[in-house]
Amino acid sequence: MSVLLLLLFLLLLSWPLPMQHGVPAFTVPQPNEAMCVLEDKASMVNAHLQIAPPLDANLLNGLKLGLEGEHQYINAGLAIGLSSTWLQRTGHLDVTYLHQDSTLPEQFIRGLTTASLQGRAQVVPDQHIDGESFGDLVFYLDGAHSPESMVICANWFSWAIEGNNQPNQLNHLPQNNGKSLDALQKNHVEGCRKNFTQILLFNCMSVRDPQLLLPHLLKTCATHGVYFKKALFVPNMSVYYKVGSHALPPTDSQVDLSWQFTLQRYWENLIQGDKGIS
Repeated sequence: MSVLLLLLFLLLLSWPLPMQHGVPAFTVPQPNEAMCVLEDKASMVNAHLQIAPPLDANLLNGLKLGLEGEHQYINAGLAIGLSSTWLQRTGHLDVTYLHQDSTLPEQFIRGLTTASLQGRAQVVPDQHIDGESFGDLVFYLDGAHSPESMVICANWFSWAIEGNNQPNQLNHLPQNNGKSLDALQKNHVEGCRKNFTQILLFNCMSVRDPQLLLPHLLKTCATHGVYFKKALFVPNMSVYYKVGSHALPPTDSQVDLSWQFTLQRYWENLIQGDKGIS
């Protein structure tokens, strides 16, 4: 059952499902206007709309969600509601859990705490060749497509570079040359205390409005005392070249970087007013 819960947990992040006649529908607490729309739609198709509460972290028996961020407890509560209803409708009453009153089935806990989604609040450190410790290059990967999600992304990044969440974020790293995960975690957390330079590597498609995204990133990070020394704006398609000592990577003069230059100009205008770079 943990596989089902994990699948639902990940689907919730990217695929809103339509309501259907007679099929139970779930949502999370919404602004009044949004909730009214959902209630009207549910009434139109005769679907029973239920509001799933956020997961109580105490029900994880001391463990943490596999995906970082406080908002993931909202997604987890929704996944629990969906999974419980499916189990009930298919006759698996022995593991049905509907109200999160006091305990969660062990299968639910395993699914929620082992969930992993690459590129979503993910920390990817650059390791030394000998595997003894992490290098000075650490990538913090996340995605945001709205002002609200950008604030969440910026909060996570700011907290992550302070070292608050590192042990949990490294749970899915493979063993390296026989070194224990605990040792790798310890070295990385200690490395987070160094005086690192923050560099923004940013991409968004031209259908997005950077004026709705970048100010929230800049201001939210600034509230945590986090500032970007440099910003790099990259295209959607990436290529890989092996770094060598005898030749430089070839350049493609046919690549259209006009959108990236537009992002750069907007960023430069933004930081001149907000002092978001230091």
